[in-house]
Amino acid sequence: MPYLEHVARRPYNHGLNACWGLKEGERVLLRVDNWHSELTIQACQKILETYKVKYEIQKIDRGPVPHWVGADEVEYYLFRTKELAEWMDMWEEEEKKRKYDKILMGYGGPVLAERFIKIQRMPFITPEILASPAHAMPIEVINAMDQWAWERIRGAKRVRITDPEGTDLTFTNHDDYWDAKREFYNEELTARTWRGNEHFGKTYLPGHITGRPWMFHPTKEDGCGVIAGTTNHIAAVDWTQLIVENSKIQQINAGGAFGEKLREVMELTKDKQYPGFPSKGIMHWWEASIGTNPHIHRPRKDFPTGFVNCLYERVRSGVIHMGFGTIISSMTEREAARLGLLVGHWHLHLYFPTYTVERSGDNENVIENGRLKALDDPEIRKLCSKYGDPDLWLDESWNPAVPGINAPGAYWDHYAKDPLHWVKTELEVCRNYHPLFMSMVGADDKYCKGEGARWWKGGCCNHSGVQAPVLPGNCCDDSGAATVDLGCCHPASPHEQAARDEAVWNPLSGV
Repeated sequence: MPYLEHVARRPYNHGLNACWGLKEGERVLLRVDNWHSELTIQACQKILETYKVKYEIQKIDRGPVPHWVGADEVEYYLFRTKELAEWMDMWEEEEKKRKYDKILMGYGGPVLAERFIKIQRMPFITPEILASPAHAMPIEVINAMDQWAWERIRGAKRVRITDPEGTDLTFTNHDDYWDAKREFYNEELTARTWRGNEHFGKTYLPGHITGRPWMFHPTKEDGCGVIAGTTNHIAAVDWTQLIVENSKIQQINAGGAFGEKLREVMELTKDKQYPGFPSKGIMHWWEASIGTNPHIHRPRKDFPTGFVNCLYERVRSGVIHMGFGTIISSMTEREAARLGLLVGHWHLHLYFPTYTVERSGDNENVIENGRLKALDDPEIRKLCSKYGDPDLWLDESWNPAVPGINAPGAYWDHYAKDPLHWVKTELEVCRNYHPLFMSMVGADDKYCKGEGARWWKGGCCNHSGVQAPVLPGNCCDDSGAATVDLGCCHPASPHEQAARDEAVWNPLSGV
């Protein structure tokens, strides 16, 4: 249980990185369901016992585990919105009862913040998801990367987001979104959107940095351009394009069944005025959230079924998920539901984005071609060196293989004509023929042999007072021979590439 040891020891916060902060004697509710692996539930039970908390495990029957296609996101997030509203009501009731000190459940969406009861996540759906360096990542380093990104975003005058799948969008980061110091979002806008949960809404969610304010300005929304992609929170979808004017989606092009369903929702709601929205209709763009954990890996076994889908991967460093519809679990969304309006929101993921903050004479890429630039920051690398080799910690464990972008082939012919078929094939290659997958994405093999392999087999857990045995299950053994379990697929880091380049010019470099 070395990964859960780190989760248990991390100081509590309400973000998307699992930070349970377990204390002896506290009262903890672990809420799971039949879509979770029994093995991960048992592992969590053991860690609760190890930390001598007074725990209760509730298991909910969600029904049969579904097999997804990407178009299912439309219906699922109509259901999911209602479910999250029920969770918020449940947490409010538990806050009054004070039966528990902490509730561990779910792995997405807003939670109550700054309350007696502390809500944290239970993202450990399968052993593959649990046994990952993502959950041994030093929380001090993750928090520093969150802050690095947030400082640059809140200081921007304008922002441009591009991606090779077709996104090109700009918006003004108006002073009116912010307080006088640009430290938190504007108090009035926050109260309007997040009334009753202002502590949550006034700033970013740890592990999920808000690349645009998650609220609307009543008169100044000017997000304009194109959002395009082939993945949502559920699975891959046909290439979908959204035309955005003043933060409102004016047109939805292509998208196959996903696009058809979205167009139906847009038509159904086009004349409805939603609380807090700057104009009529549900289809408004409000989210550009940025992941910051480099070791999140798309789950491979049983993808896409149940919670083994694309939701988990949205928090990998440099991935942006664009959201449109009602603002999830906000007070304005709940007001809309009480008015009988359709409520829900949907997504497109960007895996190779460039996120540029424009300042007065000083622009900067927060993300460049899918890489969060915090990973290369000298101060963060220095901080990370307290916990081991920064080249192992500060490199992505996984990138999707997309023909025509980072893998051989033609984007439209070999990928975009049937993205889900390709993704399933790609994951089978990644799981069973890993050296081939690595060559597909131009990756090196540092996690597959020698010290890197030992690091992936549990060595990443050996810091902050935790010691791990050597675990089975790395995708390659110490000799580099492929096995079939966990992941280690990443491009060369800029530091490694620089060393290789130096070796070409200087044979005495020793590389």
